Amino acid sequence: MALQHARPTVTTTASAIASGTNDRSGQSVVVQNPSAGATVYLGGTGVTSSSYGYALVGGSDISIDLAGGESLFAVVASSTQQVNVLRQGA
Repeated sequence: MALQHARPTVTTTASAIASGTNDRSGQSVVVQNPSAGATVYLGGTGVTSSSYGYALVGGSDISIDLAGGESLFAVVASSTQQVNVLRQGA
């Protein structure tokens, strides 16, 4: 299992920041919002700043397991925000 990292920029349009591979489940993903900037809203494909699964405020992180074929999407209410993503089992 490979360990991968990325630092995507989250915008006001929802985009996938992590995806599980189709051939295995249990991929661990940690997302960190490293600054006191914008809150990042996490969820599925239809995530918005008013309809979301988790609000990741600045200076916090969350760990989640993705099953095969699942993706984690992120969006901000305004401006942009970079997040740190660490994936194990990619």
